[in-house]
Amino acid sequence: MTYSPSGVSDYYTEVARGNIAGSSIMSAMGERKSIQTTTAGEDIWLGNELTPAPTSHTSIPTPDSAGEQMTIVSESGNDAAAGTGARTVEVHYIDAAGAQQSEVVELNGTGDADTVATDIRYVNDFHVVTAGTGLVTAGNVKIYKKGTVGLVYNMIAQGGNKSLVPNRMVPVGYKLVIKSWHTEEAQDKRVNVRLRATSNANTVLTDVFLFKDTTFLKKNASGALPLNILVPALAIVKVSGWAIQANAEVGCSWWGELIAD
Repeated sequence: MTYSPSGVSDYYTEVARGNIAGSSIMSAMGERKSIQTTTAGEDIWLGNELTPAPTSHTSIPTPDSAGEQMTIVSESGNDAAAGTGARTVEVHYIDAAGAQQSEVVELNGTGDADTVATDIRYVNDFHVVTAGTGLVTAGNVKIYKKGTVGLVYNMIAQGGNKSLVPNRMVPVGYKLVIKSWHTEEAQDKRVNVRLRATSNANTVLTDVFLFKDTTFLKKNASGALPLNILVPALAIVKVSGWAIQANAEVGCSWWGELIAD
């Protein structure tokens, strides 16, 4: 349809409703507790709560660009087909060609549950589809490179039903314009939170997450911070924190318009 917005909020409502051809909303949210004074900063996710600890919980690893098969495991046997916790989960991912895909996987408790897909280039989101009487995960549920348990790419925290990992890769054929983000610190510990992306204007960078916006917090919230930042296809967006005092606790979110080229 053709739409002439009377205001910005009306326009993005129509995008969210799917009424603007070629446009959709991309959003993400994240949490991290017990942030330490790590020199390189720590990605905002709950990877430091996993058992066993992943190879890296301060910086989430990036899968091979050729794509990988992945394995999903819970820390509880109740996250299984007949369990009281999560029974099936859906993985939203970018494939080796850069396209958006998804797959529903039946959990097997503490046993391996492999994806059918062998070409997962990046895990964009991860959430529960069906659950038992508990309605949420009984344990931490993680997705990692098949055969390499330490390379954890995403997770659903115990007692939750959706990933709290604010990382996203922009699919091929699209550009992302980040419109706003928000962050909060809850433990009265000073921390610098930065929105980052592997891009500089239209150029995608390899493993270099440039700072896109930044804010210092100490037991307060930033409020909605308006932006207008272009992120090209195959670039990755994430949020990281640099704690000045140990044991900071951060929540964050961001959203933008995903626009077809």
